[in-house]
Amino acid sequence: MCLFVGCEKKYPDELPVYPITGIVTVDGVPQEGLQISLHNKSGGDPAKPTFPSGYSEAGGKISISTYASGDGAPVGTYKVTILWGQVNPLSMSYSGPDKLKDRYTNPDKSEIEFTVTESKMNDMGTIALTTK
Repeated sequence: MCLFVGCEKKYPDELPVYPITGIVTVDGVPQEGLQISLHNKSGGDPAKPTFPSGYSEAGGKISISTYASGDGAPVGTYKVTILWGQVNPLSMSYSGPDKLKDRYTNPDKSEIEFTVTESKMNDMGTIALTTK
């Protein structure tokens, strides 16, 4: 039995997930609309692949989802990638160039790393990005 609300599974094939908080800033200003993706450094469970990702919301608040909106990510150490494009509000897809000049889009080169634990809340802190 799981004692944390964040790790409740809806389907038997789902891995337990744990909520994530944090703020993302660009040049010192909290920004919304940045796409944030987590890439499991160990490759994850090949039988149950997951692709935790989300967007920064108002005030730069980070929201990561795996199975449901804002549910978090499975336990693991992740490379974090971030893309800041033009959001199509209907499809929630990006178009146009990355405003961060692709500095944070490659998981192999990303210096942003985060570990998710079996915790009620995993705080990424403030991720400070620059356009320069």
